Amino acid sequence: MPSATPISHAARERLREHKAAAAKAVAAHAASLSRLDAATSRRAEIVARQDALVADAVTEVAGAVAEAARVMGIDVAATVLGLSKAEVRRMSKVAEAQ
Repeated sequence: MPSATPISHAARERLREHKAAAAKAVAAHAASLSRLDAATSRRAEIVARQDALVADAVTEVAGAVAEAARVMGIDVAATVLGLSKAEVRRMSKVAEAQ
């Protein structure tokens, strides 16, 4: 039966070189995955901070619309702010919930 081990010295050398190249490729892949994980984590943190800023801005706008509706009335506030009456009511409810 033929042996699974290469017979010639040149074949053994090629096998060693192939194993070394494969090990380098696996190491490069692992390093790339590590950098990708770090970048993804940083991105998630940035997106979370930006989402919080947007949520704060939405709350602030809703509060301003609610105040305009309180001062001017829903009809006038909707006209002045360029919103529908339904939007003014919805934003007023959001502001009240805060």
